Amino acid sequence: MTEQRNQLAALFAACWKDEALKARFMTDPKAVLAEYGIDVPANINVNVVESSDNTVHITMPQAPDGGADVTVEDL
Repeated sequence: MTEQRNQLAALFAACWKDEALKARFMTDPKAVLAEYGIDVPANINVNVVESSDNTVHITMPQAPDGGADVTVEDL
């Protein structure tokens, strides 16, 4: 997992420096991820959104099986 985080960090840094790369990442994330050594299975969709000074995006994880019965202590 650490290697994948490092690959993502490198990609983010590259996007901050290169607007064309960032635009491609926003429109075709799977292709750009593959270029950075991160393969995404064909059945998985990837959406990239950019936070700004006044907007933060939070991804709500999918509930696990039996999620309605999960307690705070279980987490």
